[in-house]
Amino acid sequence: MQHADELMAILIAVLGAAILFCVWRAQRGHLPYIRRMAGVAAIERAVERATEMGRPIIYGMGWTDMQAIETHASLAILTHVARLAARLQTPLIVLARPSSVYPVVEETVRQAYTAEGAVDRFDPKEQVRFLSDDSVIYSSGIARLIEETHAGCAIFFGAFDFTSLLMAEPGARLGVLQIAGDPSLFQIPFFVCTCDQTLMGEEYFAAGAYVSTDPAMRATLLGQDIIKAVFAGLILLGVVAMLLPGGTAEWIVEWLKHYK
Repeated sequence: MQHADELMAILIAVLGAAILFCVWRAQRGHLPYIRRMAGVAAIERAVERATEMGRPIIYGMGWTDMQAIETHASLAILTHVARLAARLQTPLIVLARPSSVYPVVEETVRQAYTAEGAVDRFDPKEQVRFLSDDSVIYSSGIARLIEETHAGCAIFFGAFDFTSLLMAEPGARLGVLQIAGDPSLFQIPFFVCTCDQTLMGEEYFAAGAYVSTDPAMRATLLGQDIIKAVFAGLILLGVVAMLLPGGTAEWIVEWLKHYK
């Protein structure tokens, strides 16, 4: 087993300190700026359209459990959607998966309705449902629900598998306004083909941080950007070193070998 050497230990410590500093600063009211995202605006337009049509909002969670960051980002978006639905008095149906996430989803929707002063309109038996842990059954259930309820919009936010096309195709065929977000680039083509707006890759986490009231989520997003900037700078320095005369690049390579 290989362990981190002195150079990597210093780099990890610096990057970790950058994230902790961002969280510390955000908790004291200095929230980092996140630009307005087209995907978030599309979600709000979809909810408004469902309200105008008098049809329900269908929200499909991904397959990850509570230990995954994808689930927390989806819950942040769900909170935003549920508050909009409560404010506009639009029917909302949330499909939870896996079963361990179900009680958290129910409490999330309840708190959203409570925050809007509409807890009396929250019906957990009708608005939060668990279909199955099996991905095929889950996706088929969402597809059937979209058809039976004549949904005003469908929002899929989470980590999905090969059944994403099965889940989103009926809505695309019926002309339902659909918004999807998935951090996996392998699933994005299926949603691009069937949804009106798709949040790709890191946009998924940025959208969750944008609508979240938790300062730690925004701070962590800024910390990740700092880490990317540091590595981009190191790559740039390496390229510059390769272009310098006098064996500078060879000296850097030999210096790095010393730490292996």
